[in-house]
Amino acid sequence: MARQDFPRIIFTDDAWILNSDPPVTQADLRDKVVAGYAGTGGALWWSTGDHEIYHFETRVGEIFGAEQPCLEGLDDLYSFVHSAGADDAYPKIAANVRSLIEECGGPLTTLLRLCRERGIPFFPRVRMNSHYVIDPRHPGYGNYRRRHPDRLIARPGERFAEGTIEHGIGTGLDYAHPGNRAFVTRIICECFERFDVDGVELDFMRHPAFFRIEEGYANRHYMTGLVREVRARMQAASADRGRRLLLGVRVPPTIADCNRVGLDVVRWLEEGLVDIVVVGGGFISFETPVDEFVAAAAGTEAMVYGCIEATRDSDDRKLRALALRWLEDGAHGVYLYNFFTRSPEWNRRIASELTGLEKLRRLDKRYELETTGSAYGSSGHSSAFALAQSQTQLPVRLQPNYDGEGPVLRLAIADDLDAAREAGELGPCRLTLRFDALEESDSLSVRVNGRDLDWSGAEVSYDGWEELTAASLFWLSYPAEPVERHMEGSSVSYAVAAPPLRQGENEIEVRLLSETRAPERHVSLTGVEIDLTFRRRKR
Repeated sequence: MARQDFPRIIFTDDAWILNSDPPVTQADLRDKVVAGYAGTGGALWWSTGDHEIYHFETRVGEIFGAEQPCLEGLDDLYSFVHSAGADDAYPKIAANVRSLIEECGGPLTTLLRLCRERGIPFFPRVRMNSHYVIDPRHPGYGNYRRRHPDRLIARPGERFAEGTIEHGIGTGLDYAHPGNRAFVTRIICECFERFDVDGVELDFMRHPAFFRIEEGYANRHYMTGLVREVRARMQAASADRGRRLLLGVRVPPTIADCNRVGLDVVRWLEEGLVDIVVVGGGFISFETPVDEFVAAAAGTEAMVYGCIEATRDSDDRKLRALALRWLEDGAHGVYLYNFFTRSPEWNRRIASELTGLEKLRRLDKRYELETTGSAYGSSGHSSAFALAQSQTQLPVRLQPNYDGEGPVLRLAIADDLDAAREAGELGPCRLTLRFDALEESDSLSVRVNGRDLDWSGAEVSYDGWEELTAASLFWLSYPAEPVERHMEGSSVSYAVAAPPLRQGENEIEVRLLSETRAPERHVSLTGVEIDLTFRRRKR
């Protein structure tokens, strides 16, 4: 499939349906998975498993529930993956994989056939590591790590302090060990050598820690060797089938982050090893420099996509802002993660909105800065992300009556505001600032691109605000739409025109004014939003 023909939107699915009450049938896969993407013009990338235990008909790895029976007393064995709101998740998944293999050959065989019938490009997704907290006695832990404790990041008998990144990633695979590289390579290659797929994704963001922390950068050549071998075998499979198979990778949000954890993405692009690069996990989406990956891919045939994560960005306005920015920066499209239980109607509408520049330019948007997570994590899940994620501009502490320059926050707007205003299409715009503990005696000095905003015209709320977020346990119900959640804190909102708002980078300076607060009684700025609205073109 040529670059210009590949869809500009990629939908992903973490095999949510296998958590359903058994038996899940091929009709369920057709009606509740594949049918949801028909007519979108998008691709479907489907997760094959986690923690080296797979929910497809593999002949290389361990099939879910095949090597270990569904044990009694699972409630006493913690597993983040199988205990996160899913009642009896492990037995359900095991039973559904088994019944689908008996009925129709298995989930992968069936999804591939159904997608081919609907003209949907289909990729299996291989998670390159897993740092979920799972009791080693739980069957969901998988046999591979039990049998090879010497191949894990923490050596046998080595203990790290709880709450540290080292502790969080300790039970993950160490790719410095050749046995791990060989095993995972066999799993990856089985997906395209045995199944007539359109390509395969190597998901390096689930989870982004592959070596001991101090060895990640130095060990980049090991992962490059793995990708190089996969590429060579994929080229051979392409030649045998007479059509090009594509290799996709999902990687941390900056090139520096990639290098730090041992992924030499720039070299992969230079050598032509990958066809699709998906940037980031979607946790710092508005501060993810997709453009630096576009620059690295210049002169190659590789396509770059920005990743949007449903648990972070569920408001359609934010999806539109991100898509416009990335497309204007030269990205080929967008990749939606954790949106897999949205309705077919939502899938079709959002695909139409996010893939065309002209339509995007006249849709309402929200540009946003959010807080990044802590540099340390209390679990493997968060520890791995903390290792592979840059810090962002927020939160920032504001000291009252500080007489120097306040923090200057930078937020890029992709919309051509001047053109929209001149065409009579630009509607009201607002700047909203979110705080943890603003008091009624406080006031602010706010400047946008050097222009002071009038405090007397600000709308101030001390009672929190409503925010669209992914529904609780969204992966267990279908369809699942986002819900409004009450957020604690204070808000200050200004009506802002253009100018001072402008296309490109906008500088927002914020100072806290208060005669009653002591200097050490700071306030934290936790969020910045710019809302743009558009009108129909005047005739």
